[in-house]
Amino acid sequence: MFKHMGTGPNGTSLRSTRYPPIPDPEVVKENQLRCAEHTDIGCVTLLFQDRPGLEVCTEGDNYVLAPPIPGTVVVNIGDMLQWWTADKLVSTKYRVNIPETAEGRGKGRRSIAFFAKADSDVQLKCLDGSDKYKPMLVREYHKMKLRTTYI
Repeated sequence: MFKHMGTGPNGTSLRSTRYPPIPDPEVVKENQLRCAEHTDIGCVTLLFQDRPGLEVCTEGDNYVLAPPIPGTVVVNIGDMLQWWTADKLVSTKYRVNIPETAEGRGKGRRSIAFFAKADSDVQLKCLDGSDKYKPMLVREYHKMKLRTTYI
């Protein structure tokens, strides 16, 4: 499933993100976010963060803060794992908000995310034998998800 991670046809990636300070509150629009709500398309995401801003969606469609805790990592379930488990594990919907206080906006925010994805030639199907989702190769699934994201 992950034998090509780092060596071949596998979309696993490591991303460093920097959100700069926003010293002027006038440039922030109402309801503006640093990163819009979304889920990750891979299997699992490991997220390292240095400042508050991450908000996770609850079952009631409310967002709660997920502040950084020193020495810990945030583990998010991705869409691919939700597919394999036929929704027994649900992909985490989250966003990154702009701090409300001048002190919070005056500091930048950094995060490092490791997005683990299965090899492109792996069959993605519900492991419980159900037909909740149509079986397909990971490469087909990835193209499908990117089409819905960028169209």
